[in-house]
Amino acid sequence: MKKIIATLLLIVTSNSLAFGSGLKNVEIIEGWKNSDSSIVLGLKISLNDGWTTYWHTPGPIGLKPKFDFSNSVNINKVEVLWPGPKVFGTSGFEYIGYEDEVVLPLTLEAKISTEPINLKITGNIGVCYDVCVPIEFKLQSGLKTITREINPDLLAALTSLPLSPSDFGKQKASCSITFGENSFKITANIPYLVKPESQIYFSIKDYRHELSIEQPSLVNPGKPISATGEWHDEAHLKVQSDLITITQIYGDEVIEQKGC
Repeated sequence: MKKIIATLLLIVTSNSLAFGSGLKNVEIIEGWKNSDSSIVLGLKISLNDGWTTYWHTPGPIGLKPKFDFSNSVNINKVEVLWPGPKVFGTSGFEYIGYEDEVVLPLTLEAKISTEPINLKITGNIGVCYDVCVPIEFKLQSGLKTITREINPDLLAALTSLPLSPSDFGKQKASCSITFGENSFKITANIPYLVKPESQIYFSIKDYRHELSIEQPSLVNPGKPISATGEWHDEAHLKVQSDLITITQIYGDEVIEQKGC
C-alpha cells in the first residue's frame, strides 16, 4: 500500500507552476469561446516519469482531487471534465487515475460574456510513486479575453473523454438509490456490461467529497450490480438517480453514463 506524507503547499499568481518531487508542472492552458459564449480552458498536470495522479473517484486508497474556483473574476460556473482513466495497483489495493500527464478540460460560463475573465484555481491533488504526496496549489489565468482560436492540445484532451453507451449502440443502464439513516445503496442493471473483467465505478455528482462508496468487487454481466456508501456528515436524502454516474473501465476502453 502506498504511504501518504505531509501536504506540500504551492502558491503562484501566474498561469503556470513548475517544481519537482513527482509533480513537474501545473498550468492553465488557453482554450476558446464557443458560439454559445461558453468558454473552454484546460488544467494541465505534468508528472515525472512513472508518477500518477488521481481520477475524481480514486478508489479505496486514493486521495480525491478537489478544485475551488470561487475566487475567479467574472465566472459564474465551472465544470471539470475527466478524460478516461486507468486502473493501477494490485487486487484489493486498486486506484484509478492518470500516469505522467493529464489535461482536464474546463467548461466555463462567464457572468458577462463580453467582459474579460480571470480563472483562479485552488487545487488539492495527490501524486504517487512509492509514496503519495498531497499537494495544494493556487493558479490563475490572469485577466484576459478569450478568442475562438482552437487549442490542439486541449482539443486532444476532449477527444479522450469517456464514450457513452450510445456510441456503442448500447442501451443505457437503469438504476435506483435507497437510503438508510446515514448510508445508501445503488443498484444498477447495465446492458452494456458484457465483459466480466470490466470494472464498474459509481459516483454521485456534486457530492463526491461528502461521501464514500464501496465499489463493486465482482461484476456479472446480465445481473444487477450494487454498491454501498456512507455520508461523511449529514445524509443528503434528496439525491436522485439522475446525479449518479456509472463508469465502466476495461483496459483502455472507458464507457461512462451520466444519470440513470
